[in-house]
Amino acid sequence: MDSVRRLIAWCAVSLPWLIALYLHFWLAQNDGWSPEQPYRGLMSVLLLALGMLMSFLLHGRLKAKRNS
Repeated sequence: MDSVRRLIAWCAVSLPWLIALYLHFWLAQNDGWSPEQPYRGLMSVLLLALGMLMSFLLHGRLKAKRNS
């Protein structure tokens, strides 16, 4: 049972990161932004960093809750 909880927690923690990756892919595929758009690279980095940060914060919150 503990392994199932850990699997669910890891899936929940990975979800913001996966959403950011999919959003990045979707914007590129549907011409949401063009290669000529200014600051496209910066926006890509910020989008992916936001997904990573949200995953990191969620992981920290779940770990703190588990340890208390």
